[in-house]
Amino acid sequence: MTNNAKHIAIIHPAGKNRLSDEKRNQRIEKFRNLGYLVTEILPQQNSLDGVTAAPILERACLLGYGLTMRKFDILFAARGGMGCTELIPYLENLLPPVISDKVLVGFSDISFLGVYLALRFPNFKYIHGQNAYSPNLFSGPMLDQKALFDLLNNKPDLYTFPVEIIFNQNKGIKSEIIGKCIPLNLSLAESITALQYLNFPDDNIIFLEECNEHLYRILRKFDSLINSNYLSKTKAIVIGNFSDCLDPSDKPLSRELLLNLLAKKTNLPIIDFPLFGHEEFRFPLLMKSNIIVKKSQSKYTINFTNKISDEKKIATTFPVNLFVSNKELLKEDIKIHMTGIGGTGMAQVAGLFKAANYKVTGSDTPIYPPMDKVIADLDIKPDVGFLAENIKKNNPDVVILANVVSRLSASLKKNDELEELLQQTIPLLSFPSALRKYFLAESTNIIISGTHGKTTTSSLVTHLLTQLGKKPSFLIGGRPANFSSGFSFQSKDLFVLEGDEYDSAFFDKGPKFLHYEPKICLINNIEFDHADIYANVEAIEAEFLRLAKLTKERNGIVIANFDDIRAKRVALASGAFVIGFGTQKEEKNPYFWQLKSYKTVSNGIEVECKQPNGKLLKFKSSIFGQHNALNSVAAVAILTAYQILEIEKKTGVKRSIKYIENKTYLAKIAKAMTSFKGVKRRFELLREKNNITVFDDFAHHPTAIVTTLEAFRSYMKSVGKKGRLIACFDPRNATMRRRVLQEQLAKSFYHADEILLGKVPQDLRMNKEEVLDGPAVAEACGRNAKYFDDNEKLLLSLKQEVRPGDTIVFMSSGSFDGIPARFAKEL
Repeated sequence: MTNNAKHIAIIHPAGKNRLSDEKRNQRIEKFRNLGYLVTEILPQQNSLDGVTAAPILERACLLGYGLTMRKFDILFAARGGMGCTELIPYLENLLPPVISDKVLVGFSDISFLGVYLALRFPNFKYIHGQNAYSPNLFSGPMLDQKALFDLLNNKPDLYTFPVEIIFNQNKGIKSEIIGKCIPLNLSLAESITALQYLNFPDDNIIFLEECNEHLYRILRKFDSLINSNYLSKTKAIVIGNFSDCLDPSDKPLSRELLLNLLAKKTNLPIIDFPLFGHEEFRFPLLMKSNIIVKKSQSKYTINFTNKISDEKKIATTFPVNLFVSNKELLKEDIKIHMTGIGGTGMAQVAGLFKAANYKVTGSDTPIYPPMDKVIADLDIKPDVGFLAENIKKNNPDVVILANVVSRLSASLKKNDELEELLQQTIPLLSFPSALRKYFLAESTNIIISGTHGKTTTSSLVTHLLTQLGKKPSFLIGGRPANFSSGFSFQSKDLFVLEGDEYDSAFFDKGPKFLHYEPKICLINNIEFDHADIYANVEAIEAEFLRLAKLTKERNGIVIANFDDIRAKRVALASGAFVIGFGTQKEEKNPYFWQLKSYKTVSNGIEVECKQPNGKLLKFKSSIFGQHNALNSVAAVAILTAYQILEIEKKTGVKRSIKYIENKTYLAKIAKAMTSFKGVKRRFELLREKNNITVFDDFAHHPTAIVTTLEAFRSYMKSVGKKGRLIACFDPRNATMRRRVLQEQLAKSFYHADEILLGKVPQDLRMNKEEVLDGPAVAEACGRNAKYFDDNEKLLLSLKQEVRPGDTIVFMSSGSFDGIPARFAKEL
């Protein structure tokens, strides 16, 4: 049994673990000896009932983490037992519409989770086999072990067994029964039938096992299946091991009696196959795999193909308002608490909820400018510190958790507020999940994604739509200069959102943008970033492909930058309706927009682009650089896509595969371009004094640094500035404080004359060898670069060195310790 180093996560969503640490470690070592990587996701809190592994919400969050953490290929349940059925309402709040390919292995009560998740996510696989700590996982029948690990290693074999079939009124089958496998512990039948939105596959064959039940309870559970109409698509029922079950005389239940009763009750073929269940035999069953029952003369066989029919879809079709009580939908009553409210994204989301008349409280560590003012303007007074008493004091109906909030901080301090939450049963959401649930479900959503350019392009698209009279709601990570804030709630009909590929919360390690129900999706560029959660750029590309496929499944339109090979590849691979743009001519895409030229002038750029029909469109904008010229062309393409969707909505006529020019519409777009004022902290002029110009910019990735400094060079030339370009860089975010892009970072400042590198922040969760080596970066940049282990020293050095004619650019994804504003003020 070998494999390609797949990663197993052992999870504890159900019963309390009864094994000693020694025995658990012995089992984990057995997995490792087979070549698997193994991580056990252990609960950290004590069970509240003494039966389950941990409090409900902690188990749901840890399961969400396992389901969304990309490095885990296989989830192995530690054990079965009570607890799985109570997780679903909480899990629905946590999970996005799309997850990466996953396999769950487990049996008994775990079958409820397995069946539920396999019906929710088309790309999810459930194997009803063994639990990770089952005594007979490695000591039971060799055939069971082989079949299980063959499935886990993607080497499914064909298995055939002789079986007996009981028919009501001697009904037989002509030659064969074909159906899809639904493995289930019968005790979970009533819980499954309570979920009326679940749909079993057509022509299914249900496999049932049970333990320690009386006959009358068994028959009652079959009544649930019958009365709920869940057996309407069932071709046959396979009965596994019913161990330690009792008849009406409290004697061991006769199998013959059971099979005959079930055949009469269900009027379905009942297949006797006791090779799976709670006893020694646990032949693995693959949910939704193809099962064939054949007749040869008077004998029958059951054939396990262990293959699933190809499923091209990836996203759930479950409605977002599952398990949302009436109170949670009443705006005048609901109270929302935001843990980590001071982050840029969270503060903007708080603004949306306030604008929609929800009551909002929050908590965070001390909040610094500019977000402190944003929070104050919303009339929110956050609790300072993540204290357990915050929850009781605010008594929220719903809690929204920031993705920066974890159980251990960078200084390894425990988060008491979060630990208190995990003992409660208050609905817990990430902010992208909350947006989906409360704002985006029925809206036309325009998602602006990519490693670079999201904030500028989101702001531009929002401005253009506003100028066209469309009144979009929006959520943007920065502050668009044309608007008073980075958010606005005008209606639930049209939303523009900056689509971030960073993770959503500690319980959802997938990108935020997978929550956003896109109808139009821009994929601007794809580069390596977020080194704390992505192993390589291929892993990031896979997430953008999921976004593009989600857009297709929502019958939307994908806009892609064809200059970026990864963005182009993802868009075309999705099978969606694609509109391309770029600088190179493109013949194959009938909706392609080409940037022909741009010219830098003192107040922005003049752009000339070619429409898909070959005609030119010219416009002016107050932003700088080729990257922003391309962002402007992307915005035009997005507005074209929006017009296509609007025509579809009004007329019901399907979109044309041929581009149709609307001169009046394009003229309005070109006119609206001229009034776009850009974005705060994107080429933002802080002050000009004594012929010294000071700018603030968000650039935080090597590629963004190159394009930003290149744009500043172009700007300096257009206005006739002949002094030095001084770049001050703050390695603030999770990727830049790591060593992973160190070599690329050192090469990204070549447009600057002087380079001042700020302090690398300390994070005790990182190993020393992972941390960015600031002095080494400065040395690689050359003699005009300096590293500072204290940003106050950087400020002092800059004050001493600056001279008339210089242009200073501060670049940071954070506040740079307030230095840009202080330097500008004291100039």
